[in-house]
Amino acid sequence: MNERDKSLMLALMASLDSRSGGAVLIDADSTQFVRMNLVLLKGLLEEKGLRGIFVTVDRPHQYMAHLLRMHQVSIEGLVFIDAIGRFSADRKETLARAGYVDEPFHIDTLPDAIASMQSGDIPGLDVNKIDFVMIDNLAALLPFNSYASVEAFVNNFISLMTTRWNALIPLVVDQERYGLLYETVLTHARDTIPLRGPNMERPVAIETRGRRTISGKRYDGGA
Repeated sequence: MNERDKSLMLALMASLDSRSGGAVLIDADSTQFVRMNLVLLKGLLEEKGLRGIFVTVDRPHQYMAHLLRMHQVSIEGLVFIDAIGRFSADRKETLARAGYVDEPFHIDTLPDAIASMQSGDIPGLDVNKIDFVMIDNLAALLPFNSYASVEAFVNNFISLMTTRWNALIPLVVDQERYGLLYETVLTHARDTIPLRGPNMERPVAIETRGRRTISGKRYDGGA
């Protein structure tokens, strides 16, 4: 991890109040999502010493596990829930703790499946020590589901993860490309962090305003 990424990670951790549960909406260009996930995971796992769940709906969990190891980030405190691995040709073995759920086309049941997990369901999983829950790319659900289904998923996911663990839920969304999805998450976010232009170097959490409910719409591929 280079110095710019380390600087971004430290600034993000200073902006995130990990003592409080709930969703934090991070606006970043979709080309930066992998970088954002890596920086967030390093900060939450190593800088803050938290334990969490990383849900993969875009790429198999092996991809992020490999990146974390390549950047010498310990995944001791991380459990993967893989909702895409069984539909992908990438089946490289890793030493990561992972559970599989066949949910990319039926996302309505995914939040309940995660919230109902018990210690022992995944080797090394301690359900009493879950501090944060992340999704690799929320927008990856859009091609497989109606927008109403994605909206319901966002509502249930944030509600259940907060109720079960009072977990911190960082969600990265590209506001310019997925404006409707951004507004949906904004409805539930306790903070937003813009990461565009100068804010990429010095992100600052700001209070969310103008929240509104969006429903009954199908995503059309634009903002």
